[in-house]
Amino acid sequence: MGFWGGFRTVVSRTADIALVASLGYMTVAIVCTARFGRRRPDAGTETPPVTLLVPLHGTEFSLAANLRAFATQDYPAFQIVFGVARENDAALPFARRLAAELPGVPIDIAIGFDPHARNPKLANVLSMMRYAKHEVLVLADSDTLVDPAYLRTVTAPLRDPEVGAVTALFSGHPDGTFASRLGAMFMNEQFIPAALVERLLGPLRHCFGPTNAFRAETLRAIGGFEALAPHLADDYMLGNFIAAHGRRVVISSYVVKTTISERSVPALFTHELRWHRTIRGVKPLGYAGVFVTYPITLALLRLLTGRTPKRAVLQLAAALASRIVLQRVAARALNVAPAAMWMTVPRDLLGFALWLWGLGGSSVRWRGADLAIGEGDMLVEEPAAR
Repeated sequence: MGFWGGFRTVVSRTADIALVASLGYMTVAIVCTARFGRRRPDAGTETPPVTLLVPLHGTEFSLAANLRAFATQDYPAFQIVFGVARENDAALPFARRLAAELPGVPIDIAIGFDPHARNPKLANVLSMMRYAKHEVLVLADSDTLVDPAYLRTVTAPLRDPEVGAVTALFSGHPDGTFASRLGAMFMNEQFIPAALVERLLGPLRHCFGPTNAFRAETLRAIGGFEALAPHLADDYMLGNFIAAHGRRVVISSYVVKTTISERSVPALFTHELRWHRTIRGVKPLGYAGVFVTYPITLALLRLLTGRTPKRAVLQLAAALASRIVLQRVAARALNVAPAAMWMTVPRDLLGFALWLWGLGGSSVRWRGADLAIGEGDMLVEEPAAR
């Protein structure tokens, strides 16, 4: 048979087994995503005062509209704290302009960062916390767009004293570039369905990034933001620490709109590689199984290396069909426009390449800085060689 023949057989059989697992996963993901799409909004009747923390860094797509949406909530009493690390941050004029235009909204602007925090986002947030006035806290990303019911909905589950944190899923909305459309597909068609499937494995023990609501006393109980500052996956660890403290982490019925504005595929690759290496750091076994979310790539490997082309073609057709069905179900559940069907192929190939690349490496690029990862998702002082 020779080396090449033996290698080809091993790859073909491995891809065959992996594809069966992938198609099974896709079926479960379609069901879970469709069920989430039938959720009912949880409108809160209790409305304790809220401090909304929004760290800023640079000018993002539709930043002015995003910040205004945070400031125009249908909520009786809330404070907003915008924060930048430095006086020359391009986002600062947007925050100051909004504060001047809406004098009736309590808006504080923090400038500075904690030099001891290795996580650049939390270095900003720790500086912002000196302005926080209320017991209920909501930490939100500035690249998200919300509606007036946002605060009321995401804080509603906190009326249950057993709930320690409320986290929100997110939908990706591209700004029109090819790279941004690929990025939105990753969020809508792969990351979110995977998160919904994961709920079948047991209680949620982590948070997601764009929005998290919790009480100040819960934050203090886990050591404050200072305990999260050495971690790359600060949002994940927020929920992990809270769950370890005996409180529940729940997913809100609210879906946050996240703008994807990557200018190029290399920029998108760098961005998503940070997510991949972050996931690998906090869930190494789970990350090893991420390959099941790429059925098209597995089917193509099977087709290129298999000795039964008719079966391989049928498997590829099944893989394409499953991805397109999940794409349409996810679009409906998240209330987004589905991407073009032909884009499922390059999206799967890019994702699989990122997964392979993410299996190794110990650095990421975030907010213009190279960050080195040590054990798990712990950040170390000096960047490692990329």
